[in-house]
Amino acid sequence: MAISSIKKAAAILKNGGVVIFPTDTVYGLGCRFDNRNALDRIYRIKGTPKTQPFPILVSAASQVEKLANLNDVAQKLIEKYWPGALTIVLPGLSTSSKPGLNAEKIGFRMPDSSLVQSLIEKVGVPLIGTSANFHGHPASKTYQDLDPDFVKLADFTIKGKCTFGIESTVIDATSDPSRILRKGAISLR
Repeated sequence: MAISSIKKAAAILKNGGVVIFPTDTVYGLGCRFDNRNALDRIYRIKGTPKTQPFPILVSAASQVEKLANLNDVAQKLIEKYWPGALTIVLPGLSTSSKPGLNAEKIGFRMPDSSLVQSLIEKVGVPLIGTSANFHGHPASKTYQDLDPDFVKLADFTIKGKCTFGIESTVIDATSDPSRILRKGAISLR
């Protein structure tokens, strides 16, 4: 992964573009979380129903605190599993009106990927990060797995490796006890 690829991807994301990139789990498709046009474009590219929210990728827990209510359950999960392959669903702040946010429940993840964390830092805001595949199709574990027709729909693609090759585990931490919504790359103990 060349630094020039990260710089180019960050510039595209800053300007409202859509980028494909490797994460610690699977290949992701992302945009700024606060850009409605880019978010709508991701829904169109993937063919995902708008009723299905996408997770937000962060590079620091402090970014989550500005967008959601961090309860004790979530705080313990963050301390134990982040950065890593755990998406935590939290109650959103009712005062937030950003395009990528559903005020009731928002999924957040801090990938264990220097590439993704660098992208977030260079863009200056969290990113929407969903798997880089058409809705209902398997997630791409490698660059070679990416559907060429899918790649054509993005503005840029970064080549690289995914550590796990399986999607993140998703846990709903809006209640205590929390509940697993999707078993994925990590086992919760």
